[in-house]
Amino acid sequence: MKITISRKLMISCTNVDAFRHTMTEMDDDSLRDVSGQGLFVADMVRGDELTGANEYSTPFNFYRIGMDGEMQLNLNMSKLQLGCGGINDHLSGHAGCDIDIDYVTMMGRDGYEAGDSQSPVILDRPYMEFAIKNDDTRTMREVVGIKIGAATVNGFMATGRRYYQGVTNEENNGFASSCNPSAATGSGVVGCHSGLNTVSGFLGTDLSLTMRVKANICALGIVFGACLGAIGLDAWGCTGRTATNVDLCGTNQSDSVFVDLAGTRMQTLGLRAAELTLNGSGVVAALQALGLNDVYAQLNTDARSVHGLAFVDTSDFFLSFQREAVAYPRYSKITPTEEFTQNGQMGVALDACATTNMDTSRCHSAYAVPANTGWWLNAPSAKLVDVFNDDFDLGNQTVIDVLPLLAAPGFLIEHPEFQMQRAQNCYGSSTFC
Repeated sequence: MKITISRKLMISCTNVDAFRHTMTEMDDDSLRDVSGQGLFVADMVRGDELTGANEYSTPFNFYRIGMDGEMQLNLNMSKLQLGCGGINDHLSGHAGCDIDIDYVTMMGRDGYEAGDSQSPVILDRPYMEFAIKNDDTRTMREVVGIKIGAATVNGFMATGRRYYQGVTNEENNGFASSCNPSAATGSGVVGCHSGLNTVSGFLGTDLSLTMRVKANICALGIVFGACLGAIGLDAWGCTGRTATNVDLCGTNQSDSVFVDLAGTRMQTLGLRAAELTLNGSGVVAALQALGLNDVYAQLNTDARSVHGLAFVDTSDFFLSFQREAVAYPRYSKITPTEEFTQNGQMGVALDACATTNMDTSRCHSAYAVPANTGWWLNAPSAKLVDVFNDDFDLGNQTVIDVLPLLAAPGFLIEHPEFQMQRAQNCYGSSTFC
């Protein structure tokens, strides 16, 4: 692990003695008229003073101490587990950990992909914050939550490993016998991946994917596994803003798909009523002639198949643990909408809160989404874009099976194979990978 802390301040003196002799002593009255900057800064925010105060913020006062500087991290962890067991076993319905991730790498980014193996993830103005209850009563004051965060984070997080048929999945050996590299959906896909086992937190995601969808639509039904009256489907489907030129999706903010995900010990990532734009020939051309080239799907994806998230100057990235639900104040003390407006990024920034038609209630509060009991990861702008699979084969499907494509919530796709590759961070004599 490599950590670098920079204050971004350099003083160069070629003659120290001369510099010392030119300094003038200041009396107390003169000092009172001078303000300066320090490396460490401290602050206190009441739970009821900012816009959007709520029942999860008002019981607390928040004390913050941070560095007015920059921290750079380049690290690898073979296993990250936080908050295992405890009350959240009952809250989530299963035993486990609040955060459980295999093979975590933090590094720099190149666009929305991993950067050079030695590049760092950059945390601007890192800090710690304490949520204090009964702050005005000395005998009852208590620390309810502790948050470790940064004003912004810029970098890439890679997770997990991929497996192939006949290779034992060391992290999730319950799926060891079910890895099927040729599978497009289902448990055969899940068995080939490790990574995000469980995550407790809030992810404000920007999603996009492009898939070449193939299927045999059996107009006369399926009899003993045989497709009768087969009509071939071979088309490109897309959703969100994509950078490829094989689909019909655009690259603008208005093309984006923003999805807020929050929960305790989440194991799947869901996308309901995703509108997929198809382009192709044959049956797709016939659908387009009828004005039905936009179809709908529901994606229920095991989080282990997601091997990387990009953070592009993501504000209010933090990791916290608390005894009860707490809505921590945002670093800027203003709402995301106000922040984007002040920066001239409304209608431009690739974030739900920079829009007027895709924003949610969190965009209008100066407090973060309430963090649940235990450990919590907050990442309001995580990028999972340009996911690409050029061979997504749904096999034989009856007409009844595919009818849900024509209207929301859409055709259910369980655990699709995204063909995501894990970014490596190995160099020199490293044997982590």
